[in-house]
Amino acid sequence: MSESNFAADRRRFVAGAGGGLLGLGTLGALGLPLRASAAQWPSRTLRFVTYSGAGDPVDLRLRDFLQSLAHEYRNTPMIVENKTGAAGQIAAQSVLLAPPEGYDFLLANATFTITPSYFRKLQYKPLSDFVPVALSGSAPIGFAVPASNPARTFKEWVAWAKQQQGSLNYASLGNGSVSHLYGFQIRDDFKLEATHIPYKASGAALIDMLRGQISYIMLDTFNLRPLLAKKQVRILTVTGADRSQYLPDVPTFRELGFNGYERTGWTAFMAKTGTSTDIVASLNRSINKINATPEWARKRDEVWSGWKPLTPAELQQQLQSEVTAWGDLVRRSGVFGD
Repeated sequence: MSESNFAADRRRFVAGAGGGLLGLGTLGALGLPLRASAAQWPSRTLRFVTYSGAGDPVDLRLRDFLQSLAHEYRNTPMIVENKTGAAGQIAAQSVLLAPPEGYDFLLANATFTITPSYFRKLQYKPLSDFVPVALSGSAPIGFAVPASNPARTFKEWVAWAKQQQGSLNYASLGNGSVSHLYGFQIRDDFKLEATHIPYKASGAALIDMLRGQISYIMLDTFNLRPLLAKKQVRILTVTGADRSQYLPDVPTFRELGFNGYERTGWTAFMAKTGTSTDIVASLNRSINKINATPEWARKRDEVWSGWKPLTPAELQQQLQSEVTAWGDLVRRSGVFGD
């Protein structure tokens, strides 16, 4: 080999392998993923996959947020893909099919921590196949009853419910959902006779509640907010460690002396395991920076969304705790998705 050809081959090798050696070949030649450094990243479009349908509130807020996020990265194009169904499995697997190069991300919600136990044949392991990037937002789950119900406190409602002799119905957003499992927990903890009625969307469930066909529902405060404003439903208690700043007069389950209701609804950005830690850290800083601005504090206020600047490690700890708690509840219910 001539000296000039050797130099040219060496330059190609360094460009392909990032300057590192692996035996006698490049990482690319061996079919291993090439991971961009934070300094080089991003050099192309970022893709964010969501469980939510196009045009729904979560989707619209994600698109709005990505406009702000793009400014942090030299106006890099950022696109949203909506992959609904199968409790988030379709969206998650779409991200897992892509190489962990820092260009494909999942916007997960609380269902992410239910699927490992609810689907016993799940094709991936959420906590090991994904790494947390940053919390997007959170909201407590409210225990809601029709405004026509005579109870004014949760304890009054439990006393009322015990007298209904099996006529109670509780709504959920489908088997294995947060509302289903929390609804079951209410029934089981307080020894109630209640029938589970699953719905595909919160609107239909709430309409039936107003018609008197649903006795209670455990639902995020975002979805309850419109009917609460019209005084058509009453929220008697909420999940979480602390009272919601938007419902200061509503106690938490913990305040009432009932444990096991600490989990809330949330959305968070996730990356495929193997994504550069520098890229994850960069995104975490940028997402937290945007969320801390007055503009996004105002936007969260509009939908009663909470937020705190968690690190990836702190978010991982939260997710692990929820996987354990939801798993215990799924096994207690005896209901599985496969």
